[in-house]
Amino acid sequence: MESILQDAVIARSEGRYEDALRLLRAVFGRIRESVPGTDESYFITMFEWSQLCAEYHPAYEALVSARDEEVVYLLNGDDIFGTRAVAWPRSRFGVIVNMNETLNNTRATHELFKQLLSLQPTFAHREASFALPAIVEAGDFVLASSYLADPLPRLKELNQLAAQLPLFPPISVAPRLAAELTNFMRDVILGATVLEGLGKDAEARYLRDAALTGIASDEIRALANLEIAVPGKIMRELSSHQTRLHEASNKE
Repeated sequence: MESILQDAVIARSEGRYEDALRLLRAVFGRIRESVPGTDESYFITMFEWSQLCAEYHPAYEALVSARDEEVVYLLNGDDIFGTRAVAWPRSRFGVIVNMNETLNNTRATHELFKQLLSLQPTFAHREASFALPAIVEAGDFVLASSYLADPLPRLKELNQLAAQLPLFPPISVAPRLAAELTNFMRDVILGATVLEGLGKDAEARYLRDAALTGIASDEIRALANLEIAVPGKIMRELSSHQTRLHEASNKE
């Protein structure tokens, strides 16, 4: 982890919110400008910013401003956030969607996606998976059904990761398994919700049941089941874990 990002994590944990926000904005800017070695800091930066928003309202306002800047870049045709010199460049639309989720403003994502469908339809079709949660939340089930993919084939990879990685790793390590499980269950929940919205209740039940029974780990299956009942549970568990690690580190 970059030292500046580590400083931001420490500042938030110590209640120095103004310092934490200044540092997080600096790291975010470095990632956007493709400063070498910063791309891997994206997940932790955005996670820390989301946590700071819940504790410090100026962080929320700063995220709104940063989101609006990214929308301008996107509508001007710059669809990559950060470095392009990687196998899978980061989608700027995906970054905006994540920001809107933190801001509890999925309506903005739905509206932006419809705008992109009108202005850049090929791009919008390619990026539709990012917008699906917002489309479903808006009750636009017919549009959502055009972009749904079956999540069940991803069970094999998820089970392989679960056998290799900890669910809640140390602070300095990106929580890949938790992220993959969250994404998998998000798609299961979205798919079931759309099927129900289209009146296909039996298919929705099958999807949920098959997803849960296909998870090999009892621990992960239990957490996945909780995610169905309380969406966002996995990330809240991750946040609690990282808070405990911070507190233990500060006591040493």
